[in-house]
Amino acid sequence: MTTVLAARAVGPHAEANPIVRELLAMGEIATIVGICACVAVAAAAWPTAADAVDAPEWAGFAVATVGTIVAAVNLVVVFA
Repeated sequence: MTTVLAARAVGPHAEANPIVRELLAMGEIATIVGICACVAVAAAAWPTAADAVDAPEWAGFAVATVGTIVAAVNLVVVFA
């Protein structure tokens, strides 16, 4: 949702991720569904993938932290 709100505030051209930029060009619903699908697949695959590469426990927290930072920056864009 924060990605869509930020795109409303400054335009989809400002999105750094080219895949998300294409989703934004298809519409807000497509963007939300696409991002949610990617997050769901990543969350479902994480335990298997993390075990396969013997990732340390903190790696999952790092991924979640990056996602939280992205959402926070989007909110700054919206409310700044």
